[in-house]
Amino acid sequence: MAINTNYGSYAANYTNTANSRKSEETKTTFSAKQTTNDYIRSMEQKYGVKISLVDFSNEKQANAYIMGSSGGNNIAIASNIAEKIAKDPAVAAKYENVIADVPNASKIMEEGIASHDAEMVACGVSIDKDGKVSYWSVSKHKSPKDNSYKEKLKKQTEEKRAKKKEEEKTKEKRLAKAETFRETFGKTQNNFII
Repeated sequence: MAINTNYGSYAANYTNTANSRKSEETKTTFSAKQTTNDYIRSMEQKYGVKISLVDFSNEKQANAYIMGSSGGNNIAIASNIAEKIAKDPAVAAKYENVIADVPNASKIMEEGIASHDAEMVACGVSIDKDGKVSYWSVSKHKSPKDNSYKEKLKKQTEEKRAKKKEEEKTKEKRLAKAETFRETFGKTQNNFII
C-alpha cells in the first residue's frame, strides 16, 4: 500500500509538473529520458540518496565507479532499469523498496566495517541492466592506535638475532675445544680424527 502511495506521489508530482509546463508558452513535451531523470531526482530527494544512471559495459568500469565514490547512500542504476522504474508502477514498487533501504544498509555496512577496525570510504548499491541488485563497500584499515604490533615484531626480531649470536658463540667454543683437543692428542696419535 505504501508502495502505491510512493508511486502515486510521483505520478501526482509528475502530472502537476507536466500540467504547469503545458500552460507555459513553449508547451514542450517530455521525452522518456527527461521523465526518467525527473523521477530519479524525485527519488534522490525523497530518500536522501545519490542516484547515478550508469551502463557498465565491463567490470573495470564498475570498479572505477565504486572507487570514485565517497560516503554512503550511493546508487548506480542501469538506464534501462531506470526507464522501467519511471514507467511501470510494479517495477517502481520493487526498486523503491531497495532505494528506500539504502540509508539503513549504509549504516549497517559502516558499523560492520568499524567493528573490524576499519574506516568506510564509500558504500552503496548497484542495479545492473538485468535488474540484479548488489551491495558494495570500500574501506581502509586504520593504523593501530598503539604500536604494540610493531613492538612485538621488533621484539621477535631482536630475540632471533640474540639467539643467532648465541648459536655462533656456541659454535666458536666447540671449534676452539676441537682445536685444543687436536693439538693435545694429535701429536701422540696420528690416526685420531675428530
